[in-house]
This record gives sequence, structure tokens and C-alpha cells, in this order.
Amino acid sequence: MKIFILIIVSFMFLNFNSIAQCCSAGNPVGGDGTQSVLNKNDLSVNLYFKHSLSKDYYHLDKKTKVPYEYYSYYDFNYLSLTYGLFPRLSLYSELGYFYNKTQQITINNEKEIIRSNGLGDLLLSFRYRLIQTVKPVSQLIASCGIKIPVGPFNEEIDGIIIPVSLQPSSGAFKLNTGLFYSRKRLEKKTGWYSFVFFEYSNIIEKGYLTYKYGNFFQFSLAGTYSILKNLTAIGSIKMEWREKDKREVGIKIESSGSKIVYFCPQVLYIISNKWYVTAIVDLPFYKYINGYQLTNKLSYQLGIRKDF
Repeated sequence: MKIFILIIVSFMFLNFNSIAQCCSAGNPVGGDGTQSVLNKNDLSVNLYFKHSLSKDYYHLDKKTKVPYEYYSYYDFNYLSLTYGLFPRLSLYSELGYFYNKTQQITINNEKEIIRSNGLGDLLLSFRYRLIQTVKPVSQLIASCGIKIPVGPFNEEIDGIIIPVSLQPSSGAFKLNTGLFYSRKRLEKKTGWYSFVFFEYSNIIEKGYLTYKYGNFFQFSLAGTYSILKNLTAIGSIKMEWREKDKREVGIKIESSGSKIVYFCPQVLYIISNKWYVTAIVDLPFYKYINGYQLTNKLSYQLGIRKDF
């Protein structure tokens, strides 16, 4: 009965803002962060773990109090493969598994938890190297792909469908495209790169639910510094803009969509010529939220990569 009350309160109080996925548990955007294009028949295997915590409620750009204490988090493991089809063209694929997607609410000093687990979305994309130079070392890479909702989207507790943001799959097919540019001089320890990304979602029509996630834009600008021959530090600023979601007949959801800016420190360590370890932290320092939404507090990612 308590779980039933929790789920009903979640839907009523959040006004379906949890569906927006920009700030509650949601789903990772995807991608290995390198946007690499390999030589023909080369293979790169990446294994990552990601933890994301959403805790504070915001209205516009201000933290706000709510009648109940909410927080949401997920633990996510994903495997990605990059394969060189041709000298300039690579295929990238990614599939992850949620060990848990959790939302906790405290009502009258009693804590109740909604939790799910399962496969997420499958990402398939092509990456094409448009430009490459040797002096300086630079490359311009374009990508396009699709996300396929292969995981469960109808998880229940006591016969009640849990909130959409806690479903392992996003439930929607999504098209995305990106542009990546990097530049570094061999004689210098510093370099930089930038990345632009856009994602469009189709309409979800699942019985009780007619819904469309808002368009998603991302831009990042990063500087790199070679501390040692096999150790590189990276600092980037990442900006994310999510438009408002829509319900049936194009009705916009007021408590959805946001503009968030993150500082993302990263460390890359080369174990050998073909083994790499990386650690990334996303720290939001500016948030502008439409309506009232639960917002991301931090996330971190640990990964290992092997090239063949």
C-alpha cells in the first residue's frame, strides 16, 4: 500500500516531470567520449561504469524546497564497440545495463523506495572522418546514429506501472548526430577539442501514454594537458539544453526541459599501447529549470578500453 501511495504521489506532485529525464534518474546520453574513427578492421572495446545522483529541486535557476524529500540515482554499466569498416568510416555500438534505477521519497519521516533494473537502449552509429592533418595533429569527425529501446518499459510494482524515468529503457526511438573536432601539436603538452551533439526523439505511444521527449542539444569545449607520457588531464565545460516535452496533441509539459552547464574534469591513463583507463566527473554549476524539477547533483564514470 505504501508503494502504491508513493507512485501516485510521484506522478501527482512531479506533474510528470520525471518523464523529462533531464534531471531525475533518466538515461545516459551515450557515447564513449572520444568519437574515435579507427583504421580498417581495427576494433576498440570499452567497458564503463557510471553512477548518477539527482537530489536538489530547482525552480528556474533557484534551489527550492518541496513538501517531500526526494532523491534519485542510477548505477549503470555499458559495453561499447568501435569497428573500422573503411579507412575513414567506423561503426559504433553501445548497450548498457542498469543494476538499479532508484527513487526514494520520505513521507512523514518514513522512507519508501521505487527501484528497477534491466537493459537500457541500444545505440548504433556511424562515424566518418572528414578531415585529418599530421602537423598539427587534428581531425574533424561527423557521426549519426539511432537509439533503439530494447530494454523493458513496462516495469511494475504491486501491479502498478512505475514512473517513466525509472524504467530501464527510455521507450523511444531516437535519432542523433554529432560533430567532433580535436587539435594538438606534438611538441606541446596542451591540446583542445570540441563536440556538438543533437538528438531527436519519436513519439511514444504505449497504451496509457502518448509522449514525446524534447529535442536535446549538447556542446562541450575541452582543454587537454599531458602530465606524463602516459597520463593526460582533461578539463571541459559541457552545456546541455533540453526542450520541453509534449503530451498528446502537442501539449507542452511545463515542468520539463532545462539548460545546464557542467564542469567535467577527466583523467586518462595509458597502461600500454592498447590499454587505457579513464575517470570522468560531471559537476553542474549552473541550472535553469522549467517549472519544478529534481536536478542532477553529480555523476561519475570509470572505464577501461582495449584496442585490437
